[in-house]
Amino acid sequence: MRFKSVRQVQKINKKKVIIHSVIQFALTLLLLYSSFFIIGVPIGFIVPYVAVFIIVLYLSNKYADKTLRFYKNNKGLIFVDLGWFSNFSYILATVTRLIITSLGMIIRFEIPEKMGIEPGLTFSLFGETLAIFIVATIIFDFLLIYGKATLAGMHRRMLIHYKLILSGKEIVKDDVNKESK
Repeated sequence: MRFKSVRQVQKINKKKVIIHSVIQFALTLLLLYSSFFIIGVPIGFIVPYVAVFIIVLYLSNKYADKTLRFYKNNKGLIFVDLGWFSNFSYILATVTRLIITSLGMIIRFEIPEKMGIEPGLTFSLFGETLAIFIVATIIFDFLLIYGKATLAGMHRRMLIHYKLILSGKEIVKDDVNKESK
């Protein structure tokens, strides 16, 4: 059995990277807001969340050169390959956090009781208290912060390389199609 590697090679420009970063930042803030005000994570977790974000952002920015690959096509357009790890961490962090937020809203707004469903049958894993659910939310929040900080560090590094390539201080490989096969 053979597996092909999945590569996301995309055209790069400054506006696109900045817009993508702003969207990611807004989504992260929305999901973290839901952690504190819908699910009930203690507000004191802001400090560890910010600390983890800063540390991962620093490490991602420092080591992003090992995963980023830049290419030029015959028209001179610049492309970047983020690698599989950044895509995987982003998807894992966002999807798991959306699932947790959805379940949290269902439990917090007592939707099963309003529909006449016994909550013990539906959410027997969570029991009467939300303590286990809050702990799971905190764990998935750290995954979310890790994934978003990794992407933010890569985006910052991508913009630095993009400026160097445009100024001619950095040389990149030609023909993205040959390299991605």
